[in-house]
Amino acid sequence: MVESSNSLQLHYFFKDESHTIDSILRNECEKELLYLFKEISETLGISVHLETEPAEEGGFKETWKFLGKNSIQITLIISIAATVLSRFPVENKELTQLQIENLKLDNEIKRKELEKLSLDSLQDDKDLTDDKLKDSINLIVKNYKISWRKSNLFKKLNGYPKVDSIEIQRFKDKLPVGPPRKISRNRFQEFILKSDDLPNLESEKVIIDVISPAIKSGNFRWKGFYNNEIINFEMNHNQFKTHVLRGNVHFSNTFSIKVDMTQVRKIDHDGNIKATNTIVNRVIATIENGIEKEFAA
Repeated sequence: MVESSNSLQLHYFFKDESHTIDSILRNECEKELLYLFKEISETLGISVHLETEPAEEGGFKETWKFLGKNSIQITLIISIAATVLSRFPVENKELTQLQIENLKLDNEIKRKELEKLSLDSLQDDKDLTDDKLKDSINLIVKNYKISWRKSNLFKKLNGYPKVDSIEIQRFKDKLPVGPPRKISRNRFQEFILKSDDLPNLESEKVIIDVISPAIKSGNFRWKGFYNNEIINFEMNHNQFKTHVLRGNVHFSNTFSIKVDMTQVRKIDHDGNIKATNTIVNRVIATIENGIEKEFAA
């Protein structure tokens, strides 16, 4: 059975005897932690509200109280947060293969994974077992944003020489729960992602509504509408480009292309995945007024 808790504390230990911390650093670290707590609760489908308690000295302590309708679920979120923050360094200085594969799963598959946990049935302390906590953590660590937020936190701490170590502690009504989890400065680097790059996303037989084709010779980009977004893309299918330059394609406001394409992606500063480049490798067919015509190179 997992011990009940309703608060989580981050204790900054300093190299000197002071009890002060840079205000901007403190706010930036809290931001990353709050987003991390948010990702955990949203991944588990649990609604929580946080209150910040007065800061304490020794060197500097910040405590967040978690509020919600179900105290057992609150205990679960706090236990996961304490574990993830202190025990899971980055494996290869980049997102794990498991997290990458999870990006490809649709919401239905993720919903079924969540249903298996049966978190709605947590009504009593004895319902929250170590196995239930472990299974929940296994779901949480698939979320790339968890690693991203944690990496941001330790990157900021690593750039502030005054911090010698941090300590994570759970509390229940002001009383400590379990042993504190301490992370020394020499381990901060283990939690930092070294790249914001993601593997390229290869998509087959997708439809792009053409807004603006490049009808002149040169490395000009096309503009289209794909996945509810306007995109600029490279047309790397030379045979189709030649076909266009020869005037063999009639463009209209109902013109689309079915393609195989590659998207180069990165994670932005807010932890969202952004396509930095889209490349059409092959045009399979043209579509106009709903009529599809296969393109034969």
